[in-house]
Amino acid sequence: MKQGELVPVSEMARRLGVTRERVRQMILEGKLEGVRLGRYWYVREREGGRLRRVYTFFTHAGGAGKTSLARDLGFELARRGFRVLLVDTDPQANLTSWLGVREVAPEETLLHLVDTGQLPTPRRLSEWGLDLIPASLDLARVEVRLMQRPLSTLLLRTTLRKTEGYDFVLIDSLPSLGHLAALGALAGDGLLVPVETSVKGVEALVGVMEAAQEYREALEQVDPRVPRSFVRLFVPTKFDARTLGDNRVLEKIAGLEDLAPVASPIAYRPGPHRRATERAVPLQLVGDRQAREEVERLAEEFLQRVVAQDAAREGVLEVAE
Repeated sequence: MKQGELVPVSEMARRLGVTRERVRQMILEGKLEGVRLGRYWYVREREGGRLRRVYTFFTHAGGAGKTSLARDLGFELARRGFRVLLVDTDPQANLTSWLGVREVAPEETLLHLVDTGQLPTPRRLSEWGLDLIPASLDLARVEVRLMQRPLSTLLLRTTLRKTEGYDFVLIDSLPSLGHLAALGALAGDGLLVPVETSVKGVEALVGVMEAAQEYREALEQVDPRVPRSFVRLFVPTKFDARTLGDNRVLEKIAGLEDLAPVASPIAYRPGPHRRATERAVPLQLVGDRQAREEVERLAEEFLQRVVAQDAAREGVLEVAE
């Protein structure tokens, strides 16, 4: 067993976004290697290990809330002290504009990556504590270039893994199953899939799961650590608890737990979402307490049920033997 850095339990809890009690429980369960020095416990981190994670918000169904989730979860993680990079891969550039970025040069987008092999310099959004690689309509030209060079769909993945300075990279993919969508999907450690609590939302899952399996099989050729399910989290969205139909659909979505964790539902709140879009601010800043609490809960579930488990599974954190 490699000897790595000893990290205090409190610091490991901060890195994983869980409580100190949860870290201690993971030590007792054998998921982390605990070392006791005097009165205090530490977690041994593998030498050279990292906790930087890359996840892609993905669905080919439009209107599921993918972009707003990327914006709001990114801001929530940044608010908690994590270093976050958001990547907009959609030529419609909704994530970019919803964060108040209007004028974008082609060399600031992923077009620069495909042309040069180098990641563009991110925009620093100091007001939100976020960095952003923006998008613009110029990004539509990437689709043709990727079609001509299929292996280049792995370019964002390889480049991000050489990029330092971030705890999380969250990618907002476009609602498509084309090459540009694959560029974003293949870049991540897994997919975060919003599912609208409607018949349309459930029907869209068939295509999403087929695409996720294809992405997994492609990545398995270059990275044997790819998880059994490339979908890492389902997020029910636009949920209206007052309607029988939404509750029935939510029950069906809950049945996906065998494939990947299912987050608590995000309620249908057109007013707060419209205000966030109009003001170009994260949802948490429009003054709706319930909307803010939903995003906070999503962040907790993401950190505990996805990030912590992925880190332990991949051996970023030593597992006691």
